[in-house]
Amino acid sequence: MRQWWVLLMLAASPCAWASLQLPDYAQGADLRVALEERAHSITDVIALIVSILAIIGIFIGAGYFATGQSERGRSYVVGSVIALVLAACAYGIANLVASPV
Repeated sequence: MRQWWVLLMLAASPCAWASLQLPDYAQGADLRVALEERAHSITDVIALIVSILAIIGIFIGAGYFATGQSERGRSYVVGSVIALVLAACAYGIANLVASPV
């Protein structure tokens, strides 16, 4: 019942209709471009977060090496380097796919 009240208020007020904003792609811009930009920004953020965490993991592994726990340090460093390489590959593939032809 509440939805009908809102629709009645919008229908009664022409100023309310004028203040409604549609997304850019609904106002004539291309939906594909908007989605590509959003996907590119999401990919950038995810790659940045994974890279920062991988570098922190390398430092933690170096700390374990310094304290004499070489096996644990090696596992941290190897896992962090693998994560960093995978993040770089995923970022590169995403940019390759999203780039215009």
